[in-house]
Amino acid sequence: MKSDLGRWRRDWKLMSLFFTGAEISLITERLKNLRIRNVVFCSFENRYAKSGGLASVMTNILPFLKEVNAIPAVLLMTPFYPSLMSGSKLKATGKQFSLLFANRKINVEILESSQRYATPRKGIIKEYYLKSDFFFNTSDKLKDPYCYHESDTTKSNELLRTNALFYCKAVPHALNALGIKEDIICHLHEWQTALISLTAKEAMTSGMLKSCGTVQTIHNSYDAQFSWEALAKLLEKNRRKKVASMPGDGLSSYQIGLQLVDAPITTVSSNFARELTADIIQTKHYAPHLQTILKSNIPFGINNGMFVDYSPSFPKREKHTINEVRAIKLKNRQILLKILSTYKPKERFGMLTFKSKTIMKLPDHIPIIVMTGRLDPLQKGYFVLLRAIEKFAEDEVKVILAPLPARKSDLDYFYEVACKCNGNVTVFPFRMHRGYQELQTGSTFGIMPSVYEPFGAAVEYMANGTVNIGRATGGLVDQIDTGCGFLYKEDSVFHTLKNVKAFVDSSDLMQARKTNPWIQSMADNLYEVIKKAVDIYQNHPDDYYRLIINGFKKAQKFSWESSARKYYRIYDMIRKA
Repeated sequence: MKSDLGRWRRDWKLMSLFFTGAEISLITERLKNLRIRNVVFCSFENRYAKSGGLASVMTNILPFLKEVNAIPAVLLMTPFYPSLMSGSKLKATGKQFSLLFANRKINVEILESSQRYATPRKGIIKEYYLKSDFFFNTSDKLKDPYCYHESDTTKSNELLRTNALFYCKAVPHALNALGIKEDIICHLHEWQTALISLTAKEAMTSGMLKSCGTVQTIHNSYDAQFSWEALAKLLEKNRRKKVASMPGDGLSSYQIGLQLVDAPITTVSSNFARELTADIIQTKHYAPHLQTILKSNIPFGINNGMFVDYSPSFPKREKHTINEVRAIKLKNRQILLKILSTYKPKERFGMLTFKSKTIMKLPDHIPIIVMTGRLDPLQKGYFVLLRAIEKFAEDEVKVILAPLPARKSDLDYFYEVACKCNGNVTVFPFRMHRGYQELQTGSTFGIMPSVYEPFGAAVEYMANGTVNIGRATGGLVDQIDTGCGFLYKEDSVFHTLKNVKAFVDSSDLMQARKTNPWIQSMADNLYEVIKKAVDIYQNHPDDYYRLIINGFKKAQKFSWESSARKYYRIYDMIRKA
């Protein structure tokens, strides 16, 4: 299904569950007169606390939203994580507030950071950080803003839900304390912030805020269930009593948020917007409980812009000749090989060699393959690439992996393959502070075998002059085409609910995953497309370098200016609904 913004109508199915008829009329009238003067991005990630790509979205799009659309104030509202960031990076606003949460009075201090930018014009974005002694105390070992306990996932998720509730209740209070009380649009990101679509409306009925609309962007279909008793912690007085006594098991963050939001639901790529109601891993596993909502309020895909600048080693980008690209690429390759032969941190494992000797002697015709990023066993598909790698002979390809694992045990299969494919595989299981840029520019192919992918990092490889190979899913379909890279898909006969469920249930059982027909088909087809790509690189080099040139052209289509204009159109629909 494709979203048609022209036919969209607000559908507040749950409003009467929380608000009286008079309150709904008041909220409706306030939103009709709302002007786009204060856009507040609400996110659990920020420049100091990163997990996936959400933090990069926050830091890239805000200047464009403000300048391209001439919005007077665009700001970020985010938690302060004492274990992840230093208070010295921030300064006090002098603003504080207190609120009642779970029958406790909680004091909150507002810290701020002023971030200067030069693009698209010079300006400053304000970032506000909510600091409380009792909340946002994440694990300092994993440096992940969503992880509250390293070894107990159940406890960690429970604490994350509680912290999300507190944050959603605190945001309207923070806006009031900052003197931002009307013409507000809270742009909500992920389930952790979705319930602001409820608390902002309650704030309008109480007079804490005069006018505040909400927009929701889904970067991932993860969600969280809340009991009515837990949800009651969000609310005030009589409304709290009413909600706490409701029958049933409660609702999820998105089940409430998406039915109270004031504009079309958005997500971060056109194809992922379609897959939310079409791909069985979404419809039957991650979001079966949201299908009625998503088919009624069809998500609108707005592609992200580029997260990185173009590599300076390709100053002419798409205007380079094939011979110029070849010369630059081979030079970048030698720089990468030098780093691989000398950079040996203690965490690295697996050797890269050629004929059992130094990798520096690797001939130009042997391709170098790279995969980097979060090691999410249910999403990123590292295990699919590892399965495919096992099929290659010694010195047929060289593979560099830079996963960011959540647990040590996540690396077990990496050790197995690095040992089995000694000489072909090396692993950097940490966030690389040296050599990462050289991986991007010097590798032959960047691999993204994602099980699902809301947006992805294909444009990052394109901007660095590296050809993409990706599974045809989510945002990768929007980014990669036959002119600039390679897409593949497993045989459709294996993409069944039975195999998907077995895959999800075996997230900690790699041997079971290896025998899953769906995963086997993914690995087989990835192996075949890598072989095809290698053939073009070795036997049709001009075609390979033409893919790089076309990648520079394709990357230009992903701009934050375009994203900012599309989001402004969504904001404008709040008062027109």
